[in-house]
Amino acid sequence: MDNDTIQQGDARNNDGIRAAICTGIHAHIHTGLPSAMRAARLPRIAAGALALLVAAAPALALHPATEGVLHVAATAGAGERGSAHAPERSAARRKADDLSRAFRDAARTLAPSVVTINTFSSRNHPDAAPAAAGSPGQGRGLPPLPPGLGAPRPQQGPARGTGTGVVISGDGYIVTANHVVEGADEIELVLHDGRTASATIVGLDPGTDIAVLRTEASGLDPAEFGDSDALEAGEWVVAIGAPFGLEQTVTAGIVSAKGRSDVGLATFESYLQTDAAINPGNSGGPLANLDGDIVGINSAISSRGGGNDGIGFAVPASVVRRVADAIIATGRVARGYLGIGVQPADGALLAELGVPDGAGGVLVQRVELDSPASHAGIQRGDVITSIAGRQIRTPGELVATIGEITPGSVVDLRTLRRGDERRLRATLAERPDDGAPQARQPERAAPRDRAPSDTRRGAR
Repeated sequence: MDNDTIQQGDARNNDGIRAAICTGIHAHIHTGLPSAMRAARLPRIAAGALALLVAAAPALALHPATEGVLHVAATAGAGERGSAHAPERSAARRKADDLSRAFRDAARTLAPSVVTINTFSSRNHPDAAPAAAGSPGQGRGLPPLPPGLGAPRPQQGPARGTGTGVVISGDGYIVTANHVVEGADEIELVLHDGRTASATIVGLDPGTDIAVLRTEASGLDPAEFGDSDALEAGEWVVAIGAPFGLEQTVTAGIVSAKGRSDVGLATFESYLQTDAAINPGNSGGPLANLDGDIVGINSAISSRGGGNDGIGFAVPASVVRRVADAIIATGRVARGYLGIGVQPADGALLAELGVPDGAGGVLVQRVELDSPASHAGIQRGDVITSIAGRQIRTPGELVATIGEITPGSVVDLRTLRRGDERRLRATLAERPDDGAPQARQPERAAPRDRAPSDTRRGAR
């Protein structure tokens, strides 16, 4: 038999092999099975056929007649392998798209309520920014920022600053940070649609770094307040503001922590901490949840270089709302007063005073005469562990807790005296106006407080 006859015979044999394989696959797929079961078995059948062909590949590959079979089987096997990963990739992409859509929706909801605030003052101010556009000023008497960061320098003559605010009512009330507008002679708003309008100060609250403005502009779109008390560390938030004069800038991050006190920026501190980018110009702007509701007002950043280091502080919406409502109603904020001086107490000191492990608390250093504390029976050397059901761990928490309670309210206190727990009740007085918030017009603005050198206000 010559070579041509052998090749023809092999070709016929391979045609038979191909036909047999295809017939077998067809039979397994179609013989008496419902369509759903046939579809489910197809990948396994293709995989078995592929294994058979791989074993026979050395012989089959010699003949062009087998190319189609090998190609079909290899494609089926690749499809089986790829199908296992495609759904996984699609699910991950869908989650990413959903998160991106949530950020976009939050920004679209909130952006129409956000305003840029430009302030002008004819007086020298240690925190004044140069009158160049896009050069936001600095907050609260801190050293100049490094060059290249839009850092302000003390100057003579008119001063200009830039910050952010958010509309909270259709009749023109706007919330911002106290240090953005304090000391300003003139306040200009740039609305979301590009319109400009003037604003006046309704009231300032240095104790929380919150201020309320009012404008006569029409067509305002107020934002809604969210529940900042329900926030948890790890939740997504967005910030909108004018960092370095760049209006309507949106940044995103998470809630890093809640209840930050003793930061040294204000008298009453219970900050939300966030890693959303907050820079000079963001102060007074909203921190919002993914529904676009205000959960905080951006107040400060902790930074050694002047820029964003991923540690920002916002006044919680629960505090902002209470302060704003009080200023709008009466022009001032009335706060509770207990009449004591306290100091931090570490574990060693608490153990020495007989306080059980894990109890925490602050040590009473001083009790004012004829004060709510003295009438309640609090003594020097007592350790206060809770007020109104809230655990007290630092002096800042005590001050903030008492300050949030309306004067005249009766509060329960838990104290420890030489290791013995005592439960006391005190009727709070009103905090004296030794730097307490007052409704002030721009020409009567008070000088700024100072803050630690490594913590900077995020605006002006």
